[in-house]
Amino acid sequence: MNKKYPFDQAALGAYSPLRRRLLGSMLVASTTPLLLSACGSSGSDSSPPASESPGLGSSGPGGSSVFTVKDRKIMRNDEEFFAKGVCYSPVPIGATASATPGGDHFSDFWEPLFNRDISTLAGMGCNSIRLYTISPWETPWDSKTARQYHTKFMDACAVHGISVWVAYPMTADQAMNATDRVRIESGFQLLCEEVGKHEAVIGFTIGNELDTYGMKDNVESGNAVNPDFWNWINTMAGKVKGWAPDKLVSTSLHDVPRIIELMIDPAVGKGVPNLDVISLNSYRGTQTAGFDTMFTDYDAKFKDAGLPDRPFLVTEFGCPASTRQGNAVVELPNSATAQADYIEAHWKDIEKHHGLNLCSGGYVFSWSDEWWKIGNITTQEGHSTCGVPQFPGGCPDEEWYGINSIAVGNKNDGTPRDPANPVTKENVDGKDVYVHHPDILTPRAAVERLSTLWKA
Repeated sequence: MNKKYPFDQAALGAYSPLRRRLLGSMLVASTTPLLLSACGSSGSDSSPPASESPGLGSSGPGGSSVFTVKDRKIMRNDEEFFAKGVCYSPVPIGATASATPGGDHFSDFWEPLFNRDISTLAGMGCNSIRLYTISPWETPWDSKTARQYHTKFMDACAVHGISVWVAYPMTADQAMNATDRVRIESGFQLLCEEVGKHEAVIGFTIGNELDTYGMKDNVESGNAVNPDFWNWINTMAGKVKGWAPDKLVSTSLHDVPRIIELMIDPAVGKGVPNLDVISLNSYRGTQTAGFDTMFTDYDAKFKDAGLPDRPFLVTEFGCPASTRQGNAVVELPNSATAQADYIEAHWKDIEKHHGLNLCSGGYVFSWSDEWWKIGNITTQEGHSTCGVPQFPGGCPDEEWYGINSIAVGNKNDGTPRDPANPVTKENVDGKDVYVHHPDILTPRAAVERLSTLWKA
C-alpha cells in the first residue's frame, strides 16, 4: 500500500554535505510529509527471507570480485582499480531523504529508476558509483519495518561493469549515541550478509561527513576531536571487514585543514588502522587550480606520522550548474559548460596525482539534481545568498549539483505524474498496482566532457 511517513529531521542529517559547512550555507529542509514505500505493486520488493532471496550473499552474475589494497593502490582481483566515479543519489522529484525509503532507491521496486541510468553511466566510462543509503529495512532508521533487498540493482551494476560503495545512513549525532550505534551495527551486518559477496560491491562506507569540527570559545570541538568517535569508526570498520572480508572499508571525511592531523594523532584518531582507504569530500580549488595542495598535504602528513601507505579517494567533488540572472536562479549558459570546465580541471588533477601514486580516483557530485534540499520539494530553488567565488556561478545552490537536470516523468498514458508523489497508483491488467515513472534527465555539458575524459 501507499504509505505516508512523517518528516524526520534526524534522517535528513545523514545527508549533511560538506558543501554547506565549507561554503557557509544552510540546508533548509522541506516539512512536507513524503511517501516512499510501495507495497503490492508489480515492481515492489516481496521482501523474502534471506534464505529465499535470489542472489542474496552471492557473487552476482559475473563471478566473484575481491578488493584489496596494495601500498597506495586499490586492487580488484589483483589488478589496480582506478575509480572513475559518480555520487549516485537519484532522489526523485517529490521525494526527500528525510522520509521512507530515506534515499534508498535501489531496492527492487525502483528498478525503472536505476535502469534509466546504469547503462548510461557505463557508456560514459564510469566504473564506480558511490551510494549514500542502502538499507536492509524499508525505513532505514526503523529496524522494525519490513526487510528489503537490492538484487536487481547490484546485478545490473555487475552486468555493466560498475563497482559500488555501499553505505548505511547515519547522522553525526547518531554516531555518538549508544542506542543508535546498536542499530547501525545491525544495519551494516545485514547489508554485509546481503551484498558482501556480490561482484558489484567494492566496499562499505562508514558514514558521510560524521567528523563535525568547529571552534567554541577558541577551543576545538565536535566529533573530530573526540577519541571515542574515531575509536567507534575503527571498531565498526573492523566488524565490517569481518563480515565482508573480500571488500574494502572507508569513511568519507570533510576536507578541512585539521581533519587528517586529528585522524592520525596518537591521542585522538590513532590512525584509524582498520580503514582500508582514506576518503575526503573536497570542494576546494577553482576551474584552473584543481585541488590546490590537497594531495601533497595528505601525503606529507601520513609520512610525518610514520603510518602505512593507504589509497586515497576523493569521494565528492564538483560544483553547481547554476548562477543568477537578476534575482532568478538559472542554469549556467550553454548547458552549464562552466560546470564542465570546473569538473574537468579537478578530474585532470586527480589523474595527475594518480600518476604520482597519490590518488586512486574520484567521485563527481552528483549524477542528478536534488530538488528536495531547499524549500519546496516539487520546485528547484537556490540559496538566498551566494558569494562563493571558486564556483563558476558564484552560488552554493544545493539543488543544482547534478551533471543532469531533472523534470517530472510521464505515466504510461503520456501524462505527467503527480510531482508531489513519486509513486503512482494505476490500473494494470485490471489490478490496482503502485508504480514509479522516473524523472526525465537532460544531460549537461559535464556528461559529454566526462565521457571524453574517462574513455580517453
